[in-house]
Amino acid sequence: MTTRLVVLIGTLFILSSTAIYAEENPRWMQDVIYLASDELEGRQTGSEGAKRSRHFIIERFRELDIAPLAALPSYTQPFTLNNRRDKPVSGVNVVGVNAGREAPFIVLTAHYDHLGRKGRRIFNGADDNASGVAAMLEIAARTTQQDMQCNWAFLASDAEEHGLLGAKAFVSGHYIGVESIFGNLNLDMLSQPGGRHELLVSGVNSHTQFGVLAQNIESATGVRMTNTDEKQRVGRYPGGKDRTKVSDHAVFAEEGIPFLFLGVGRHNYYHTPRDTASRINVGFYTQMVEASWQYAKGLDALCGANLQANISDQPASVSDDYTTPSSRRRSLR
Repeated sequence: MTTRLVVLIGTLFILSSTAIYAEENPRWMQDVIYLASDELEGRQTGSEGAKRSRHFIIERFRELDIAPLAALPSYTQPFTLNNRRDKPVSGVNVVGVNAGREAPFIVLTAHYDHLGRKGRRIFNGADDNASGVAAMLEIAARTTQQDMQCNWAFLASDAEEHGLLGAKAFVSGHYIGVESIFGNLNLDMLSQPGGRHELLVSGVNSHTQFGVLAQNIESATGVRMTNTDEKQRVGRYPGGKDRTKVSDHAVFAEEGIPFLFLGVGRHNYYHTPRDTASRINVGFYTQMVEASWQYAKGLDALCGANLQANISDQPASVSDDYTTPSSRRRSLR
């Protein structure tokens, strides 16, 4: 057998294996696999890997007919802000919208940056936060396939690991006026089940209707959820850390904007080179993506109800679409 033939057969085998592998994984898992690949070298802010990540997210936005925000010249928003050590950090947010309605915005956030590499060790950041970005892209796709009541902005933020800098740059830039934002849905770390297989939900107390919404979604999906506004347990690391301040939603909360933060909390792979796509529990992650979509739909319904209530001066309420029989209803823990 000639060398050329061996190479050709090997190439065909790789291509066919890749196709089979892609077919076995949902699109959001395929996105995680790329975003957490060694090629992107941990997506550290300012790195070539971060640049490649941005190009990937922008191309996905274009595929999904998610448009640039009108207040920006393109999908990107460069910024420079000081980090926790008062050192300047330059980053680039990626922003897309499904808009055009006479309605407020819901801003969905997921930071795409991570820790980069240290020597030979790559901090791939599959759970933190390729999982959140991929879920955001899936939700963006679904908003284009259904009749949404409010406008949606999708913010893939940079430099979250440096102190929520991308979210701060976006909110302080007033690219969407604070008064025009109904709420923030923040996705950060969705794919590691830990020992309890639960979704931590923060911000339930930031809006009068969020508690009912969360209870209905828990009942409808069967996903175990913990309201961290009431309990301080955080993943595998119990402690008093306030989860209302640990990710990009904190910036919106400081402006008085209602928010919901979905994540799994810290785990054994958190901020280590072991946070790789191969360690993701695809079944659990799929449940988290579906639960995140239910929260997105619920927020949109509540936003629409609030808009109609403002017109008719009637109180807004959660749509019956998110109500389940009382025999199945369970309170968030």
